[in-house]
Amino acid sequence: MDKLEFAEGLGKKIIEYQHSYFTTDGSEDLEHIPNLKRIIMAISEYLESDGLPKDGIIAVADNLIHLSKGLFIDSCLTNKDEEEEDLEVREESESWFDYIYEHEEYPE
Repeated sequence: MDKLEFAEGLGKKIIEYQHSYFTTDGSEDLEHIPNLKRIIMAISEYLESDGLPKDGIIAVADNLIHLSKGLFIDSCLTNKDEEEEDLEVREESESWFDYIYEHEEYPE
């Protein structure tokens, strides 16, 4: 197993544990999503400092962001009100995640 594969596998496990804590502890989105971002950034910076190819690092980061977002959306769908439509919750949750991930604050 090469370093990129190992880093991605370890990152996935850390993100899964972080998400589990988020869902059981009830922490806020504004705490949870930036924590995920910091995990992904730390992994990316480590790989970059080790001189690994930029395209490989970007792929690992993209995969970890995709996993993080998917877990977040799934938890939103699980906790939605009965009258809410899945597609609407999915779209809103994705936009919410993206905004907080990028800006580390709630949208206005």
